[in-house]
Amino acid sequence: MFMVLAVIAVARLRLLNFPLERDEGEYAYAGQLILQGIPPYELAYNMKFPGTYLAYAVIMKLFGQTPAGIHFGLLLLTTATALMLFWLGQKILDEIAGVVAATSYAVLAASPSMLGLAGHATHFCAFFVTAGLCLMWRFRKKESWFALAASGALFGTAVLMKQHAVIIAAWAGLSFACGKFFCSKDSFGKRLVSVAVYGFSMLTPLGLCCLWLWHAGVFAKFKFWTIDYAREYASIMPIQYAPQLFWHSITWVITTGILLWLLAAGGLVLVWLDVRWKNSRGWFLGFCAASALAVCPDFYFRKHYFLIALPAVALLAGATVSGLRQWWGNRTSPLGDWPSWSYALVVAVTILTGAEVWFQLPMPALARKLYGADPLPEAEIVAKFINENSPSTARVAILGSEPEIYFLARRHSATGYIYTYALMEPQPFALKMQREMIGDIETRQPEFIIYARNILSSGRRPDSDPTLFNWWDNYKTNYTLVGMTDIVSPTNTIIVLGTNFVARYPAAHGSALEIFQRRPGGPRPVERN
Repeated sequence: MFMVLAVIAVARLRLLNFPLERDEGEYAYAGQLILQGIPPYELAYNMKFPGTYLAYAVIMKLFGQTPAGIHFGLLLLTTATALMLFWLGQKILDEIAGVVAATSYAVLAASPSMLGLAGHATHFCAFFVTAGLCLMWRFRKKESWFALAASGALFGTAVLMKQHAVIIAAWAGLSFACGKFFCSKDSFGKRLVSVAVYGFSMLTPLGLCCLWLWHAGVFAKFKFWTIDYAREYASIMPIQYAPQLFWHSITWVITTGILLWLLAAGGLVLVWLDVRWKNSRGWFLGFCAASALAVCPDFYFRKHYFLIALPAVALLAGATVSGLRQWWGNRTSPLGDWPSWSYALVVAVTILTGAEVWFQLPMPALARKLYGADPLPEAEIVAKFINENSPSTARVAILGSEPEIYFLARRHSATGYIYTYALMEPQPFALKMQREMIGDIETRQPEFIIYARNILSSGRRPDSDPTLFNWWDNYKTNYTLVGMTDIVSPTNTIIVLGTNFVARYPAAHGSALEIFQRRPGGPRPVERN
C-alpha cells in the first residue's frame, strides 16, 4: 500500500508547480482575499459555497500562496483520504479490503481523465465525506455522542465544499434516522434526541457560514449566487441531454483507470454474495447510490464531478478483492492468492498507463494535453507582467474567465465578476450581470484590463447577449494594448508591443490574452461605497 501511495506522491510532487487551472484560480483568489480579511462574494462572485475557499486559505496559510503550496496541500489531503479509506475498509471487511480501497482511491484521485491533479472542490468533498463515513461507522459499532456529532458536522462540511455533497449528506441523515427509529432498542426519547443531535450537527457548518457572511455584509450576494443564480444555472441543461452527456463523460473518465472501475463494478455483485455484508449491505449500497447521484445534480457531468464518487468506488474495489479471497479461501488452487496478485497487476498496469502524464511530459506540453487551448501557462506570464509593471494597489479586470491571474498577480479585481461564463449564458440575470460588470470597470478604472480572445475563456455562445463586448469595442479607446501572449504558441513568452506589433500579432491563430493598460492622464478610479 505504502509503495503505491509513494509512487502517486512522487507524481504529484513532480507537478507541484503545474499551472493553476481556472477553478483552482477561483479558489486560490478567494482564499487569498480571506487571508487579507476580505470575505467571499465581495470581490469574487460564484455559485459555489465558500468551504473550498476557506480550505484553500488554510492550505496557503500553511504552505504559501503559490501553485506549489496549493498542490502540496492537495497531496496531503488525498493521502489522508486514502488512509481513512484503509481504516474503513479494514473495519468493514479485512486488511486487504482496506489496502485495495486506499490504493485504488490514491491512483484514481490522480487520474488525468478526471483532472484529478488539480485541487477541485470535489477532492475536498471526498475528504470530508470519508471522514464522516469513518465516524458514522464507529458510531454504528459503539455509540458515542462525540462520534455522532462529529460525523454529522463532517457531512455538513462536505456540503460547504460543494453543493453536490448535499445528496450524500441527505443519505447520511436519512440512513441514521431510519437505523435509529426502526432498528434501535433505545427508548423513543433517546432515539429522537440522537436524530436531533445528528441533524443539528449536520446543519451547523452551513449555519455558521451564513452567520459569518451576514456579519461580513455579503449574505445577500451569497444568497443570490448560491441559490437564485445557481437554480437558473442548473436549469439551463435540458434533461433530455443528460444520458448523452453522461455517456460522453463516463467513457472519458474511466479511460485512465478502466480496470479499477471494472473491479469496482464487481463489488456491486460481491456485496450481495459476501456474508460479511449481512448487517451493513443496505447502508453501504445506499452510500454508493448517493455518491453516484452526487455527480448528477445539474446534468453537466463535468470530468472532475466524478471525484466525489471515488470513496465509494474505492470501497467497492476493496469489496471485490476481499470477497474473492474470502470465497476462494474455501477452495484449493494452484494459483494461490490470485485475487491479491491480480489486483497488484491491475494497479501496475494503471500506473504504467498514466506514466506519460505523471512522470514524463514537461509541464507546458502536459497543460496542452490535458487542457487544450485553455491559457494556463499564459495566465502565469500575464500575471507576472502585471505584477512587475504595476503597484500592489492597482486594480485589474479580466474580460474572460481566468481568475488565476488575480491570484498570481496578487492584485484585486475591479469587479466581482471573475468569470464571464454566467454573463454569456441564456439565463435571465445575464444582461443585468453584464451591466454591473461594465459599471464596476467604468467606476474603478482598473490599471490593466485583460481581454481573453479565446472562446474557452469568454464562454461566448451564438445566443449570448453581446452587450459586454460591444461596450468593450468602444471603451478600449481609453486603454493601450501593451502586451499579449499567444495561447497556441509553443514558446511561453509575452510579446511587449512596439513597432513590430502588426508583424508579430497571431492573426492566423486568433487566440490570445491581450493586456490593455489605462492611458496616462485618463480618468482615475472612483471607489463606490
